[in-house]
Order: sequence, then structure tokens, then C-alpha cells
Amino acid sequence: MQSEFTGNNVRSSINDIAYPAIFFIVTILTRLPFTSRLLYHWDSVQFALGLEDYDITVHQPHPPGYFLYVMLGRLVYFFIRDANYALIIINIFFSGFTVVTIYFLGKEIFGKKAGVFAAVIAITSPNLWFHGEVALTYIVESFFSSLIALLCWRILRGRHGYLWLSVIALGISGGIRQNTMVFLLPLWLYSVKKLPIRKFILSIGLLGIVCLLWFVPMIWMTGGWNTYISALRELWQFHAGRASVFEQGYAAFILFSSILVRFIAYSIGAGVFTLVMAAYLLIRHKNTGIMDRSTAFFFLLWIMPSVLFFLLIFIEPSNPGYVLIFIPALILLIPASVIHVSNDLNLLTAKDFSYVISMVIIITNIAVFCFHNEMSCREIRSHDRNLSVLFDGIKKFSTSNTAVFVEPYIFYGYRQIMYYLPEYRVYLVDARVSPSGERRKTFWGLKRKTFISDIVTLSGDVNNFVIPSFSDKRDKVTRRESVSVTRLSFGMFIAAGSVDFVRKVFPQLEIIKEGELAGLTE
Repeated sequence: MQSEFTGNNVRSSINDIAYPAIFFIVTILTRLPFTSRLLYHWDSVQFALGLEDYDITVHQPHPPGYFLYVMLGRLVYFFIRDANYALIIINIFFSGFTVVTIYFLGKEIFGKKAGVFAAVIAITSPNLWFHGEVALTYIVESFFSSLIALLCWRILRGRHGYLWLSVIALGISGGIRQNTMVFLLPLWLYSVKKLPIRKFILSIGLLGIVCLLWFVPMIWMTGGWNTYISALRELWQFHAGRASVFEQGYAAFILFSSILVRFIAYSIGAGVFTLVMAAYLLIRHKNTGIMDRSTAFFFLLWIMPSVLFFLLIFIEPSNPGYVLIFIPALILLIPASVIHVSNDLNLLTAKDFSYVISMVIIITNIAVFCFHNEMSCREIRSHDRNLSVLFDGIKKFSTSNTAVFVEPYIFYGYRQIMYYLPEYRVYLVDARVSPSGERRKTFWGLKRKTFISDIVTLSGDVNNFVIPSFSDKRDKVTRRESVSVTRLSFGMFIAAGSVDFVRKVFPQLEIIKEGELAGLTE
């Protein structure tokens, strides 16, 4: 009996090591073949620029700062002198850490089989998979969300020794993405509600220390508190602050809701249907056996703070990565919902459908990542190819007498052009006006340096313009006289002509040549 007991313990210990190791390795191997060759997103370029010159005032990176992510990127960039790959390597490894953490959490809440299934869903989730291939912060945020949830769960189950680790993780998460700490704070507070007040006060103090360790250097590198607040205010005024339901009304709620549903579908695929079916069965049969109230409240506090923000305040339509902060929670609920739905079907057919449903979810996820036009390896390859075509088209114009004007495209914008074609003067055309009447300044770049100015001042030898244009904006710049148009690929064009004509194309820009400026001064 003793020998058998020992053997079972050994096998259990091996399994405890083997499963996480396998999940981590499989995650890495499934990410390596599909990485993007070029910086994918506007924000990706801003992170890359921050690796060499951290300056929030010129959005390198954009506020609120992402300090620890950029500093970690700098560390990897020291060894790998390619900003895009340095950031992607970070995301690939954190993809593995995220899957392993989801496995442990699923195992502890719903059992080992549920943990394994949840890990496989996480590996194949199109949204998680995609963001492991591009230079953005969302995978790292997803890991910290999963890790903090795991530590909170253990604290709730009486393992109070994890309190200090949870505080450190919460503080570090704020240095990666400041919103992560805010959205997960309610869950953490719920997990420590039964701890002695002395421990709670000490943990709050430790959280403050951890945050100060990254916040103070970030403020110092920004140029001081006033400079930081000014940069944050500028982003809020001209971006997220004007889009909320409180500003735009019910139409904004409908828009945000549709975006949120679409992003969730990208993340868990056919798992959406099992979650909906399980919810329906719970309501119909008034059966809460799938989890107790404490567990339900745990998931509610994990999911709802970020969901409410996305529904009421802001969610960027082009960034499915936003939802990765709570997607691990939905992934963990899928195995439980599959079992619940399968049990209900078993009563009608006397057959177990759990494996069939599980395979449908996994195969659907893989198919979406491989063949869909969004959140897929096809999208990554298409984006790399289109960016290269765009750069080749612009290179046909002389750097000495050409200025490039670009409207605020996220994936083929002024940031990518100024980064990969540093010898060109590249201007962002985004002359928005805030509710207070303040006009947004012009961002422009040269030699991978970002500048901000009230007006566009062109040197005297700049006499040509180039404007990349896409199908949605084509008529604005291409259906005009004295403008030559070159079709680069399907839906992508380049318009070119005399720089004097830019004033007609973009009347909202204040454009002055150096000779004209001298005349005005006199």
C-alpha cells in the first residue's frame, strides 16, 4: 500500500510539471511561425520609438506611459536590435505564461480536466494567438489579469500567504498598463475582505511602494508632473474623453456593445454559444450547480469592471486586444458550460456530447486564426505585404523635396512611414478641435524623431507632396485636378502633386513655407 501510495504521488508530481511545460512549449511553437515582420499597429511603432527615446509628450509611447512594458522591451532590445522582434519575443513568452496560468486556475476552480480544456482553448483563441504575434501590450496584460485572479482565488480559499505576491503583481500590472490595476482592484479587495485589518493596511502600503517604484521614474523621464498631466489631458481631450456614452448618448452605447460582442467572438469563437446556452439552461432550470455564489461573484468582479468601462466610456474599434483583460475568465467558464450543456443533452439523447462540443470550439478557433480576414495569420501576412508595397510606392519620390501627409490610419499610418522611411518628412493630418475650442497640434516625424507644432512649416526646397490614400478616403484626394494617382494594391493608392495643392486637400492644416514665414515676420 505504501509503495502504491508513493507511486501515485510521483505520477501526480510528474503530471503537475508535465502539463504546464507542454502547454508552455506548444504555445511558443504555435506562435513562432506567424510573427509579424513589420510593426503592426500605430501603437506598436510608438512602443518601438520609446525603446530608444522614452518621451510621453510626443507619444513615445502614448500616455499613460506603459513604463514597465517599454523598459522590459529595452532590456530585450539591448540583445536583439530589432524593436519589433524584441517586443514580439516578450509577447510570445507571456502567451505561454498566460496559458499556464489559465490551466492552474481552471484546475483549482473546476478540476483538472477543465484546466486542460481551458488551456487548449487559450492556446487556440484567435485573439490571444494574434496578439502573441504583434508588438502590443495586451498579452502581457492578459497574463497579469490571469495571475492576479489565480492569487486572489487562493487567498479566498484561505491561502493567505499569497497576499503579498498578489499585491506585487497588482502593482507591476499597473506599470504595464495602468488600467489593469484599476479594473482588477475590486477583485483583489473582495479576495482580502476576511483578512485582519493590520494585514490589509500593510498590503495597501506595499502596493503604494510597488507603484512608486515605476511611477516616479516614469514622471521623471517625462519631464515632471505637470508635463505628464498635460500629455494625459491632450490624449483624453482628443481621443477617449469625447467618445463616452455620457458625451454621445445611446448611440455610443450601441456602438460599444456591438464592438464588445465582436471582440469576444474573436476571442472564444464557438465558445460564445456554449456560454449562452449554459446561461439559458441555468435560468430555465433555476439550477446554479455549475458554481457556488462565491465563485460566481469572483468571476463577476473579474469581468464586470472592464466590461462596464468598455460599454460606457470607451473601446477602440480597431483594438480587439482591449478585451484580453477579461477573456481568460470567459475561457475558464467555457469548460464548465460545456459540461452543463452536455449533461442537459444527455438527458434527451443518452449520449455524451462534451468531447464533440469541445472539438468544435477548438477547431473553430484554429480555423478562424488560419483563414479569417481579421485576427488571423492571413491578416498579419497581408499587413506586412501591404506596408512593404506602400513603402516602395513612397520611395519613388525624392526625400529632398517631398513631404508626406497621412490621415490618422491605424495600420498604415504616419507612424509606420516615419519609422521605416526616416528620411522623409511625415505629417499627421489630424486637426481636431476639443469641446473647449482647443485645436490639436500637428504631430510630425523626421529621422525617427517626433515633433509637435502649431503649424506645418515646410523648408523652401519642399515642393511636392505624397498622400497615401485608401478606399474609404480615396475621393477626397484623388478626384482632383493636378493630382497624379498611383494604384499600389487593392484599395490602396498614392496621390502626388505640388505641395501648394495640399492646402486645398487639407484646408484644416495651417501650412507655411519658410519663405512665406519670413515675409510674414517682416
